[in-house]
Amino acid sequence: MHVDAIRIQHLRAFSDARIDFAADDDPGVAGALSNIHVLLGGNGTGKSTVLRAIALGVLAPVIERDPTLEGSAWVRRAPRAGAGRDRMAADFASIDIDLRLHGQDLLRCAGQPPRMLPMQARIERVGELDLIDWHRPQDHVLARELRLIQQVREPSAFFLVAYGASRWVDHAQAGTSTASMPLATQRRQRVASLFDNRGLLPLAAWLPAFALQNPGRYRQVVTLMDCLLPAGCRLAAAPPGEATRFDMEGILLPFEGLSDGYQAYVGWIGDLLHQLCMGAPSGRRLVDNQGVVLVDEIDLHLHPAWQRVLLSTLSQALPNLQFIVTTHSPLVVGALQPSNLLVLEHAGSEGTQCRRLPERIHGQSADQVLLSPYFGLATTRPAEVGEALDRLRLASERGDPAAAAAYLQLLACGEGLA
Repeated sequence: MHVDAIRIQHLRAFSDARIDFAADDDPGVAGALSNIHVLLGGNGTGKSTVLRAIALGVLAPVIERDPTLEGSAWVRRAPRAGAGRDRMAADFASIDIDLRLHGQDLLRCAGQPPRMLPMQARIERVGELDLIDWHRPQDHVLARELRLIQQVREPSAFFLVAYGASRWVDHAQAGTSTASMPLATQRRQRVASLFDNRGLLPLAAWLPAFALQNPGRYRQVVTLMDCLLPAGCRLAAAPPGEATRFDMEGILLPFEGLSDGYQAYVGWIGDLLHQLCMGAPSGRRLVDNQGVVLVDEIDLHLHPAWQRVLLSTLSQALPNLQFIVTTHSPLVVGALQPSNLLVLEHAGSEGTQCRRLPERIHGQSADQVLLSPYFGLATTRPAEVGEALDRLRLASERGDPAAAAAYLQLLACGEGLA
């Protein structure tokens, strides 16, 4: 399963907007990553809302009338035209998603070309509560099959995992695993950190046991983890069943001994690999699984050198997963092509809208990216420096040679502000 497009109506920052993830204008451009989609935009434009909307729409048959999600002020609170401020824009929000299904999603599709499936969730405001419902497809046989597959039969179907910006590893779960949970609960758990401050499953909760119980899967996990980690860090070899250690430039460290940046990254990557293990049927390689991964603030805690290669690393190591992520990092964006980037912008009463920009920024410096239309900054200098430059420029234009010299000095090295 991949997400081709989503239409969001009356949901928080969105009045009516469509985002096409399949609109790849330049698939042949060197450096374009076909399975990577990055949402950009200022705070409050709805980047996180898009990720949550995808989760709500795809998992609607499982999470409808879910009390943990209801009452979350989903429906857009905005006045109708000409109405008083106490009137609302709508009494419901809707999420329409075009899904491209693969053989692992519907057994009857196995060996067939991917098929399209429209999914819709409706969120209705009833009093002070926002209630989530799934709108069943008109094909009643398909609707019944979807519910059965999502809830009971196929753990690999509709594979969707999500990680919120406040993600963290919950070491209290070290003795637990999601394997024994009902499948519907597992699917909710896979996206839980997008909606609340729920911790992720640590490697210690499942990887040592895999070395004993499923050595083939264990070797696949180790291989993938080593591909996903930066140079100088690898999973250390350990006797079966013993605690996981990391080899950091020749020094063995437990997970808790890693830096915050490594813990933040390894935390969600380890959880993703666990979810792949739980969803992959016996005999299927982990890298062959198709599905969607949502990550809010993907550059969280990462060093700039790592940010530059992060998405290409994910794309190459897990080519069949579709990554839809958000970022504020110019280093992440500067490593991508326009086809990978979607910009969210406020459009007044129309709410947030999505645009694709033609400007190429691949390979540009962080300053150039920040000054590009993708971020739209007028300057990357501190405000007081910009004001001083304007003041000195005006004085130099009036014929003040000292101001001209000070302007050039400040422009060149940022000194002489006083």
